[in-house]
Amino acid sequence: MESGGGEMARGSRLLGLKRRQYGLLGVLMAAVVSLLLTSVISVAAHDDELQGLYSEEADGSAVTLVQRESFGVILELDRWARGGATARDVQIARALLGQRLQVRTVSDVTTYELTDLAFRSSLLQIDGLVRSLVDGTVEQRLAQRRSADTVVDEFEVRTRELSTVYQEVRRAQAAEAINRRAITEQTQAILAGLIILLGAGLAGWIAADLRSTYREASERLRAETARLEQARRRLELRQRLADRAGAWSEAVAAGVETPTIMRTALADLAELAPGLTVQVIEQQDAPVRLERVRDEHVPSDAEAPADGAHDGLDDEDALAAIDRVNEILHLVHVRDHREHALDQARRFDALTQLPNREHLQPAVAAATERARSLRAEAGQGAVALALVDINRFADFNLAYGPAEGDRLLVTVARALVEQISTTAEVLRLSADEFAVVGSYPTAVDADRAIAALSTVLTRLHEVSGEQVAVSATIGAAVETAGAPHPDALVQRAAAALAAAQATEPRPAVRYFVPDRDAHLLDAMREESALRSALRSGEFVTHVQPIIDLESGAIAACEALVRWNRPGVGLVRPDEFLPAIARAGLTVELGWQIIDGTLTAWGAERAAAAGALEGIAVSINLDAAQLAEPTLADYLVNAAERTGLPLTSLVVEITEHALLVGEGALEQLESLRARGVRVALDDFGTGYSSLAQASTLPLDVLKLDRSFLPDPQLDAQQAAIIRDILSIASTLDLDVTAEGIETDELAAQLRELGVRYGQGWWAAKAMPIDEIAGWAAERSAMLSGR
Repeated sequence: MESGGGEMARGSRLLGLKRRQYGLLGVLMAAVVSLLLTSVISVAAHDDELQGLYSEEADGSAVTLVQRESFGVILELDRWARGGATARDVQIARALLGQRLQVRTVSDVTTYELTDLAFRSSLLQIDGLVRSLVDGTVEQRLAQRRSADTVVDEFEVRTRELSTVYQEVRRAQAAEAINRRAITEQTQAILAGLIILLGAGLAGWIAADLRSTYREASERLRAETARLEQARRRLELRQRLADRAGAWSEAVAAGVETPTIMRTALADLAELAPGLTVQVIEQQDAPVRLERVRDEHVPSDAEAPADGAHDGLDDEDALAAIDRVNEILHLVHVRDHREHALDQARRFDALTQLPNREHLQPAVAAATERARSLRAEAGQGAVALALVDINRFADFNLAYGPAEGDRLLVTVARALVEQISTTAEVLRLSADEFAVVGSYPTAVDADRAIAALSTVLTRLHEVSGEQVAVSATIGAAVETAGAPHPDALVQRAAAALAAAQATEPRPAVRYFVPDRDAHLLDAMREESALRSALRSGEFVTHVQPIIDLESGAIAACEALVRWNRPGVGLVRPDEFLPAIARAGLTVELGWQIIDGTLTAWGAERAAAAGALEGIAVSINLDAAQLAEPTLADYLVNAAERTGLPLTSLVVEITEHALLVGEGALEQLESLRARGVRVALDDFGTGYSSLAQASTLPLDVLKLDRSFLPDPQLDAQQAAIIRDILSIASTLDLDVTAEGIETDELAAQLRELGVRYGQGWWAAKAMPIDEIAGWAAERSAMLSGR
C-alpha cells in the first residue's frame, strides 16, 4: 500500500509540475521572443541541467533509503540469531527493502536500477538466506547465522558501497555537464537572470509539493496507527478470552454447577468486553446460548470511521467472544445431559426399567413413613419388604441362553408391577433378585400381597413353544409395631431369603420371625463387621517361629492373621475365618495379608541389620486364592515391591486347596519356578497320601498336630513318622512338625529325624516388629549353652 500510494502521489506531483511548467514556458517565450536562437537553446540546456540536479538529489535520497532498509535486514538477521525476532520479522524487513527498490525516482528510473551489479548479486544471496531461516533454538539460530557470515558481510559491504558507486556515476555526469556548461556559458549568461527566477519558482513548487506529500503521508500514518492499535486490542481480547475460556473449561471438567459457570462466564464477558450487551436465550432440550443486543448509539463496522478510531467492539470481536461463551455453554449442556443419563443408568435397571438397588433404601424409608402415617391416622399400618429370587435362574440361562433369560426377567418384572398396589414399588436388585416394598393398612393385607406375589410368579413360561415351569423364593419382613430403620428391614428380609434358599425343598415364602431368626441377623452383623474390618485395616499379622530342631536356631516364621477387633482385642483366626468364607471375603483378606505381611517383614528385615537374614517367611493361601489366575503374579510383584528375595518366601497350602483344579497346580508351579517354596500344611488330615504328594509341586510337608500327642509319641506313632520321613527324604521334601508344646516331644522328634518344629514349646505367635528382638535373645541363649 505504501509503495502504490507513493507512486500515485509522485505521478500526481509530476503532472502538477508539468502543467505549471507550461505556464512558465508561455511567459518565458513571451520574454525571450526577441532573444537569439542560441539563448533559447541555452535556456533549454540550463533547464535540463537544473532538472538533472533535482533528479540527482532525489536519486541520492532514494539510494540512502535503500541503504537504510538494507541495514535493517542485516539488523533483523542479528536479532533473529539472538532470539529477539522471528524468521517472519526478517522476511518483513526484506519485503520493505523490496518495496524501496521498486520506487521510481524523479529521473524516471527505479531505485533498483540505481544499484550496481555487485549489490544485486549480493541481494540474491541474502534472499536465499532469508528463505532458509527456521525458528529453532537460539543455538540453532546462531549456528545458521555464523554459517552465513560471508553472505551477510558481503551484503553489508555492497550496501555501504552504494553511495560511493552512485557518487562516482554522478561525478561523471557532473563532469559532462561542466563541459556542456563551458560551451554554453556565454549563452547562459544572457538568460541567467531568467533561469534564476525559474529555479526559485521551481524550488517553491517542490516545497509546496513536499508539504502536500507530507500531509498525505501523515494522514496515512495516523490511519495505519489506528488500524494497528485496533489489531492490538483485538489480539489482546482474543488472548484474554482464550485464558478465561480455559478456566471455564476446567470448571466444566471439575463438575461446577451450571448456574455458577453461567454467572462466571457472563461476568468475565462483561469485564473483557465492557461495551458488549448480550441476552440469554433458553430453549427446552437445547443448550443455553447468548446473542448480541446491539446498542443503537454504537456504530456498526460499516458505519465506523475508516481509521478505526471508535471505542466500540467491532462485530467480528463481539461474535468471537459470544461464540466462545456459547461453546462453553454447549459443553455444559452436553455434560449435564450425560450426567443425567448416567444418573438414570445408575438408579434404574436398563433391562426392566425398574429402579435398582440404589433406590432400595429410599423406597423402604418412604414406605416406612407411609406406614407411620397410617398408624397415626387409623391406629394401625404395616410396612413390608419382599425379596424375590427366581429359582434356578442360572440353569435357565445356561439352558436357553441369555436372550431368553432377559425375556424371562422382563416378564417377571411386568408381572410384579401389575400385581402390586399403588402404595408399593418394585425394584430389580441383581440378576435374578427383585424387591417389592410397600405400605399396607394391616399386617394381614401385607401377607396377602406377598402371597399374591408368590402366586403370580409360579407360572409357565413359553420358550420356543416349550412350556417351562418358573417359580420364585420370597424372603419377607413385615413390621407393624414401630418404624424400624430401613437397614433393619432390609437385613431381616435378606436373612429370611438366605434361610429360605438354604432350606430343601425351598419354601415359596419365608417370613422373618425375630425369635426364630435372630441368629441370622447376628451372622449378617458379624459379616458386616468383617467387611468394616477389612476397610479399616483391623486385620494384623503375627508370626510364629519355625525352629531348626538340630541347632535350635530360628529357620523361618509362619505368618498368622489376627483380628484386632475394637473393644474385644485380638481374635484368633479359627473364630472368624469361617465367617470370612461365608461372606465371600477370603480372597480380599488374602490380598491384605500378602501386602501387610510382606511390607512389615521387609521393613523389619531391613531394620534388623542382618538379624533376620536367611530366615524365610511363610504365608498361608486358601483354595479361593489359588483359584485367582493373578495370584502368582500378585505375590511376586508384592515381594519385589518390598525388596524381599523370592527365595525367602514360602506359601502354605492345604490338601483341600489342591482340589480347586489344575489352575491351583499351575499357580504353584509358576511360584516354584521363580524361587518360592511350597509347603503342604496340615498333612494327614485330608485326602492326600505321600504317593499323591509326589506328583505335587512341593518342597515342605508340615505334619498336623494330630500326629503329636502330648507329652510324647508311642511306638506306633513313632513308626508312622519314620515312614513319613523316609518317603519325604526320597521325594526331597523337608518335614516340619506343628503343634509341639513340650521340650520332651521336641527332643523325641529330633531323634526321629524331623528337621524343623513349630509350637508353643518355642514361642507363641508375636507381632512382626518383635521377631528380631526374640531372634537375637534366642541366638544369645544358644551361644551361652
